[in-house]
Amino acid sequence: MTLHERTIALPRHGTQVVFTAGEGAPLVWLHGINGPQADAPVIDGLTAKHSVYAPLAPGFNNLEELLDLRDVHDLAIHYDDVLDALELDRVILAGHSFGAMIAAEYAAHYPKRVEKLILISPVGLWNDAYPVADLWGVPSPELPKLLYADGSEATQTQSTDVESIVRLVSGMASVARFLWPIPDRGLSRRLYRISAPALLVHGQKDAFVPVQYADDFLNALPNATKVVVQGAGHMLPIEQPEAVLTPVQQFLGREEAVAG
Repeated sequence: MTLHERTIALPRHGTQVVFTAGEGAPLVWLHGINGPQADAPVIDGLTAKHSVYAPLAPGFNNLEELLDLRDVHDLAIHYDDVLDALELDRVILAGHSFGAMIAAEYAAHYPKRVEKLILISPVGLWNDAYPVADLWGVPSPELPKLLYADGSEATQTQSTDVESIVRLVSGMASVARFLWPIPDRGLSRRLYRISAPALLVHGQKDAFVPVQYADDFLNALPNATKVVVQGAGHMLPIEQPEAVLTPVQQFLGREEAVAG
């Protein structure tokens, strides 16, 4: 699969880079902390039945893009402008990691625009009993050990892939405004507003966002189901893409059947 890059104009914040692929019903994918390319294995599977739109998160090209985005509310408005510019009305909205937090925030701010919601390893909640790890306090070469399950092939590859580490560190600088020092920006108080059926997919060995947060999201969302992938860490789309795609495709197919 090839992600095609295009640039669209926005009413206030200049332009927006969006990666596109596939044909079918529109699905908006919000990438994780190391960019849309890292999520490509799952995006590839989704393009069989969907036109996938993957906006590059503000700051990933240029940190100055964050100057007008003070908080998650501005971020939600930004993505609403993106959907308008893409001429998308109601969409399937999916996100991984930081992207899943944005997806949940968007669905809480604009519930009528989200038809179905898919949250993979979502960030955005906080519990003192099982805190989210501080990525910014970990030396860069050690980050893959926190993000991938121990002993996985992906961990070994990422640990020695300088380009991947540079991309990850760059992404972390972009999301720090919304996740550091604590990634709780009040999302738990807004989740009740989400009306779309939701699917949660979480790695059982996630050392960044402990798996207990899957239950916290599940309990706060009005209409959600949960899948825990055994032996997987935070970077599910890379580690076990098929284990992510199977429940996602079942979820989308089940909902489409109900709608029909």
